[in-house]
Amino acid sequence: MNFDRKILFHAISYLLMGSFLMAANHHAPDSDIETGKKIYHDRCKVCHGDHGDGKTFAANALYPSPKNFTAIKSKEELTRDRMIRSVTKGRPKTAMMPWENVLTQQEISSVVNYIRQELMGSGN
Repeated sequence: MNFDRKILFHAISYLLMGSFLMAANHHAPDSDIETGKKIYHDRCKVCHGDHGDGKTFAANALYPSPKNFTAIKSKEELTRDRMIRSVTKGRPKTAMMPWENVLTQQEISSVVNYIRQELMGSGN
């Protein structure tokens, strides 16, 4: 009987650990999100807006307009990899400049995580 309890305990422990790991994969750590939020508000909101909707004074002068991260189309099109690439290398024929010489790869990842989790509501 003691052996059966031990097996049951280990099985439940593994199931719980697995569920915590799965949950962790869907959301970036709070410190990562805080870093991304600071970068976004320091460098990105001038074009993309406080809420990621692209409604800014600067956007009126830009063609094409900056991405509206809250739009359904953006949520469908913008994969995490595409966003990392856009922030790193910029977007040709748009006002989106490359940030690879300004931000580290970790900072780029943090700002993308912030946009996806907090502005797009889609997690990572």
